Amino acid sequence: MRITTVVENHAGDGLQGEHGLCFYIEHEGQVYLSDVGKTGLFVENARKLGVDLAQVDALVISHHHFDHGGGLKLFFEVNEKGIVYLRKAPEMDLVIEDPELPPYVGLDKAVLAAFADRIRYVDGDSEVLPGLHLITEIPSSYPKPTGDIRLKMQRRDEVLPDTFEHELVTVLEGERELVVLTGCAHNGVLNMIEAARTALPGKPIRAVVGGFHLNAETQPTVFGVGKELLEMDIPEIYTGHCTGELQTDILAEVLGERLHRLHTGLVMEFN
Repeated sequence: MRITTVVENHAGDGLQGEHGLCFYIEHEGQVYLSDVGKTGLFVENARKLGVDLAQVDALVISHHHFDHGGGLKLFFEVNEKGIVYLRKAPEMDLVIEDPELPPYVGLDKAVLAAFADRIRYVDGDSEVLPGLHLITEIPSSYPKPTGDIRLKMQRRDEVLPDTFEHELVTVLEGERELVVLTGCAHNGVLNMIEAARTALPGKPIRAVVGGFHLNAETQPTVFGVGKELLEMDIPEIYTGHCTGELQTDILAEVLGERLHRLHTGLVMEFN
C-alpha cells in the first residue's frame, strides 16, 4: 500500500500547498483518491508527481466541506471513469459563523447535480471496493473538537449546530493491518479509530493519516488526545492540515517517533 500526499497545507519540494487535503492511494491493484483539496491544485501537483489522475478508480470525499471537495468539478474533467463516494447527509447547507469568511462552506451543488450519475451516497458501513471500507457508524465515546462550534447546518431560517453526519472514516484493509484516513476528524480522531476497530476487529491499525481538527484546543486537551493515541498503540500517526502547528508539537512530545508531519509530496508505504 502506497499513499502519496498530493495536497496538504505545507508545500513540498517543487510542489505548492493549500488549506486542504488530497491523497493518491495505490492499494490492492487499484488506485483511489481521498479528497481533492480546495481548488484545482491537486491536478498540477499530480502532474509533477507523475500521478495519472485519469486512471483513478474511485474518489472518496471525507466530508462535505469545500477544502476537501473543492476540486470535484476538475476531477470529473480529468477522469472519465472513477466513481465518487460521499456520505449521505441531511439536506441542509453547511455554513460557518465567521465574519471574515464567506458563509457557505459546503460542496458545489451544481457540480453534484451535473455529475449525479457518477456519485454514490453511502448510508451505513460498507466495503465499496475490495479493501476499501467506508465507515459511517462513528461513536461519541470521546469529546468532539471544540473548534467546530462555528460550523452550522442551515435550512432557510433554521440554523443548527453541525452534527457532522456528512463525515465518514476511510479504512484501507491490507493483508494483516489497517490504515485509517480521518479527513478532518470533526467527529474526533479517537472516535474514528474506535469506529474502525469496531467495524474491522480482526486486524490491528498500522497507521492513522489525516487532520485531527485540534487547532482550537488547549494544551491539556491535546495532551490528553496524545496520551489516548499512545495507549491505543498505533505505530504510525501522520497528521497536519487542521491539527494546528502548536497542537502537533504537543502531540509530538507525547508520541515521539510515532508522530509524523504531513506535507505535500510526502509518500507513505505500508505492507
